[in-house]
Amino acid sequence: MRPDQAEGLRRLLDRSGLRVVSINAGAGGSGTTAAMINLAGALAERGGDVLILDAHPAAQGVIAALGLKARFDLEDVIRRERDLDEVIVRGPAGILILPLARGLRSLAQLPAVEQQRLVERCGRLGYPVDTLLVDAVPGNASALAWPGSAAQEVIILGGSNAAAITAAYALIKRLSSEFARREFHVLVHNVASEREARTIFGNMAGAARRYLQVSLAFMGYVPPDDKLQAAARLRLPVVAAFPGAAAAGSFRGFAQAIAGWPRPEEDGNGFDDFMRRLLHSNGARIAAA
Repeated sequence: MRPDQAEGLRRLLDRSGLRVVSINAGAGGSGTTAAMINLAGALAERGGDVLILDAHPAAQGVIAALGLKARFDLEDVIRRERDLDEVIVRGPAGILILPLARGLRSLAQLPAVEQQRLVERCGRLGYPVDTLLVDAVPGNASALAWPGSAAQEVIILGGSNAAAITAAYALIKRLSSEFARREFHVLVHNVASEREARTIFGNMAGAARRYLQVSLAFMGYVPPDDKLQAAARLRLPVVAAFPGAAAAGSFRGFAQAIAGWPRPEEDGNGFDDFMRRLLHSNGARIAAA
């Protein structure tokens, strides 16, 4: 049995929980969109059913990077003008994208009865999904609504220069203080070797443990690879455009690592459960504010 067939069978037998992963970077989220596309492509290559939540404006984010256009977004679902399946955009390599931008601004003020209706509509999602990838910078789309608050796992994208490292650490500090996150995965990109990546990670992890009382886990690194930029120009994940590229191997490794993370059983296994957690998190932040 081929590995992708085995993975597909395993997923059919194990639907214990929907995995929600948020990918974030400092300095305005630089690099997260490319990482999101390539990670989604690698997960889909393994047979995963991946839905990206894209909170960026129409001219930015995943949809724009893939050369796609979104006619609707979550706001149309909230207004009950469109079903969720009509809003989702089909991307290359089996990737699905849900545009969130306008809808996130509405979530913070949504009355309780409308929240319940939205959750029910999310429960009628017609696509199989086992992994949600969240591409949203905290605070950009809304002062209170950040989809990553409902994620079980948070990945921080770090770089090789001092500015990128400082920005990544500042983001960890912010997420730990504002959203009570205590565990993060760190992915270092654009470094030539694992040794260099681990040195960068070790410095971040030591400072985070000492000053923030949070735990960081090393996820891996992406080496410099011109095939990444070439794949971006083709509007494709690198695993689809250049399967033999070094960067493609890195993202396959990340996808394998994510597939090995324990699936949450207590949070429910549907998109409606995710939306319920997100609304609950927003409600708690509004009350605190």
